[in-house]
Amino acid sequence: MSALDERIPTMSETELNNLQDNATRLATSGSAAQKAEAARLLPIIAEALEAARAARAAEMSEKRVVRQKEIADARAKRVAASKAEKEAAAAAKKGD
Repeated sequence: MSALDERIPTMSETELNNLQDNATRLATSGSAAQKAEAARLLPIIAEALEAARAARAAEMSEKRVVRQKEIADARAKRVAASKAEKEAAAAAKKGD
């Protein structure tokens, strides 16, 4: 396993996209050694990209759930405050 193979799983999605672009380019226009190395690395890069995209999708989904809960909590707080204000106004009006 080369040093690049070890680094691929830790790369960001942007780095993986750049690496994939370079490997694709070398697979078609590089020297014989570059073509062979690119052909060997492309499946590894594709797998790492798939994992990075899945992780990003899961993270975004989790953020969406948290945000929806925050919005629902804020809405419930506003409704409760409005109800309390109306009740206080009604109680004050009865006391007059």
